[in-house]
Amino acid sequence: MARVLCVWELGGGYGHVAGFLDLALRLRDRGHDVSFAVRDLSRAEAVLGSRGFRLLQAPVWLRQVGPTVPVNYAEMLYEIGFLDRVGLLGLVRAWRSLFQLARPELLIVDHAPTALLAAVGTAIPRALYGPGFFSPPRLTPMPSIRPWLKVPPDRLLESETRVLAVMNQVLAALDVAPLATLSALFEVEEDFLTTLPELDHYQGRGGARYWGPSFSLDSGVVPEWPAGDGPRIFAYVAADHRDFERLLGALTSLPYPTLVHARSAPVATTQRYRAPNLRFSSEPVTMRLATREADLVICQGSGTTAAALLAGKPVLILSQHLEQMLTGLHVANRGLGSFVTGDAKAPNYRQIVRQLLSDSDCSERARRFAEKYASFDQGAQLDAIVARCEELVAR
Repeated sequence: MARVLCVWELGGGYGHVAGFLDLALRLRDRGHDVSFAVRDLSRAEAVLGSRGFRLLQAPVWLRQVGPTVPVNYAEMLYEIGFLDRVGLLGLVRAWRSLFQLARPELLIVDHAPTALLAAVGTAIPRALYGPGFFSPPRLTPMPSIRPWLKVPPDRLLESETRVLAVMNQVLAALDVAPLATLSALFEVEEDFLTTLPELDHYQGRGGARYWGPSFSLDSGVVPEWPAGDGPRIFAYVAADHRDFERLLGALTSLPYPTLVHARSAPVATTQRYRAPNLRFSSEPVTMRLATREADLVICQGSGTTAAALLAGKPVLILSQHLEQMLTGLHVANRGLGSFVTGDAKAPNYRQIVRQLLSDSDCSERARRFAEKYASFDQGAQLDAIVARCEELVAR
């Protein structure tokens, strides 16, 4: 039996904990002791704590650094203390104290760059686990995360140089040898890229092994569709999205049977938009059935996007942040759906939905995408990941 610590430091939503669930359950069934250090305990309790996993609060950066528009991974680190030697050292020491408490023999890392920095110089094997946004290519400088902008190469290199200098000052305070490049932070024992090449946030990544998307296909309730003829729409969106009510208004005005799951949606809102063709599910819906039975999926996260495309269904992605925007961009560029950015001015969702449902070419491309990956088996994927984890702890 090995002690496994799964860590999540940055980002919001259930995806950062739900993505761990099936792997954690499989590892526990194999006799391993799995615990979690997470950014948001309120998110993790329902998914992980309720299943008996031990939860710890992850050290997180709380100070506001100021509004920025990061163009690469290094500039994303500006916002979480990687330009503040004293503050970053405090976080790294806290992570190391947590490691001493949990005594992990394997560290499985979601979006947690400070945890990775804290693990440098230790003997703990590390594995990245996620869809790729927080596993940038091992290049110097790393590529832009805003491919639609013309970012000067000097800026990419200069931001990495600034961040690396502070990181190495922190490592020096811990008597750990410096890193030669920022990308060295991600030189881990295994990188479980749980995505597909078409959906990778960093397109054209060379030499990568894609393990396939990670999401829970069979958990949740059976979808109960409203009565009605015509194509079905499944919407899985956050109730705090800026356009949540605008979207609901459009969906109720359309004739299509629509099922909506929106976590933490206010009761007043669901009552206001309840209509004969629209039904709300307060519980997560079984993804395997919902994507198989729908004709269009409206979503935000990469896991739901992958589930829809593997079922051969086009998607409409409502992006709230950069990671979702990149997924939407790649989906749209391949003609597999469309996306709406978080700052779009009064998007016409009624028109967008109608266009997607009437676009036979888009539906055909989604069908061919599913056909290409018809052999993907999530059970076999998990077996392979667990086997690799066990190899790492046996070293």
